[in-house]
Amino acid sequence: MKNVRWVIVGAVVLGGLLLATGYIVQQTYTPPASATAPVTPEVRQFSLHLLVSKEGERVVRHWIPAVIVVNAGDSVILRITNGDDQSAHGFSLGALNVVMPPIPPGQTVTVRFKAARPGIFHYGCNVVGCATDHADQIGQFIVLGER
Repeated sequence: MKNVRWVIVGAVVLGGLLLATGYIVQQTYTPPASATAPVTPEVRQFSLHLLVSKEGERVVRHWIPAVIVVNAGDSVILRITNGDDQSAHGFSLGALNVVMPPIPPGQTVTVRFKAARPGIFHYGCNVVGCATDHADQIGQFIVLGER
């Protein structure tokens, strides 16, 4: 008789656990009313300048802003200005198939494209030999994944 009681008690406990577990699994998550809406693709506009500055005797060319962040699916409009009054510079964001021809000194060009895939991409001047610091004329274009 003692064994039968333990079997019954064990079955009741196991059944209770299964019912409780099933109840927990069946519940669904409802976000609070204060939760933010999902991110939808937007049109993002940026002004990108290749600036020239002096560090002692050395002339340094760099992009401002050095980092641009958008969401996957966004349409991006870049207004690219060559702030170097001495030479032409180009622009390339090769991973997203954005390539601009040489931009004359002091001129601005506009390009529009879609940030199609997430990742961290580099952009920079595509006119080889434009200046001694050509290899340092880079920035980062970050595309965040879809939420």
